[in-house]
Amino acid sequence: MDTAREPAAQTARASTRRAGIRGFVGLAPLLAACLWGGMYVVSRASFNAIPPITLGLLRVIIGGLTLWLALRLTTRRTSAQAAEASTRGDWWRFLLLGGTLAATIITQFWGTALASAHDGALLTTMTPVFVAPLAWALLGERPGWRVLGGTGLALAGVVIVVAANVSAGSSASAGSSLLGDALLLISALCWALFTVLGAPIVRRRSALVASTYATLWSILLLAPFVPFELARRPFGVITPALALAVLYLGWGATSLAWFLWYKGVERLDAAVAAVFFFAQPLVGGLLSAVFLHETLSPGFWLGGAVLAGGIVLASTQQPRQTS
Repeated sequence: MDTAREPAAQTARASTRRAGIRGFVGLAPLLAACLWGGMYVVSRASFNAIPPITLGLLRVIIGGLTLWLALRLTTRRTSAQAAEASTRGDWWRFLLLGGTLAATIITQFWGTALASAHDGALLTTMTPVFVAPLAWALLGERPGWRVLGGTGLALAGVVIVVAANVSAGSSASAGSSLLGDALLLISALCWALFTVLGAPIVRRRSALVASTYATLWSILLLAPFVPFELARRPFGVITPALALAVLYLGWGATSLAWFLWYKGVERLDAAVAAVFFFAQPLVGGLLSAVFLHETLSPGFWLGGAVLAGGIVLASTQQPRQTS
């Protein structure tokens, strides 16, 4: 009798472990969004001293080398996996992912410089809106009603949060540019492509492998733009606070956040992982209140509650079956 029960008990324990792992991985894209939300606070430090594309290059150099070192340390322990030769198709995919990263950074910085603060805060969070149809078309991941409803609810929460910030005076900028808005939408689309196009190789290899080589390729693709930018706008005064901010961008907002983002895509449907992207303005507002002593209006809390409800609804979507 005891031996007959043992296989069932082992199966139950394995199921519990898998559920726990899935729950942990579900936190990965949320942690990534929190790290990106911190950029709004860190950027005040301020990046006027470093031209935007040059700053983006510094960010991916620090992040790429950190990821490469982590990959090297990991593959030493798993020599069998390290011995597996990369296929030509994988390298072309890494190049494509690096291109989407470079395009994301360039269009985001240019768009932010041209658009109003209100438009920038809203349009930079539009990635999940693009991810759902792209994942359906390219990955065959049909979004369920919970994903669609959660995405719409979270987007409504973002709109409320951004509107509350504008009415409270924390986002003071006029003269919105249509070109800036278009560039920010392109940036959101590029990150959606990075998410969806990377999903197959992330799930076949690993989040660390995909994020590492995509970031390394982005260094090469961004570098040619830097000399032209520096010729028009040289470096300003480099302070210790600025150096720490750049390190945060490289280590926190790039190497760790990009790895965590792909870790979520590794186990979750792409559209489910993408909904956590909406948490950025909420986290940015909370950190601004803590570190910059900005006042949060009732509208911010209302929008945050709506946004959180949308994330929770989408995250309850039945996960795809994995072998």
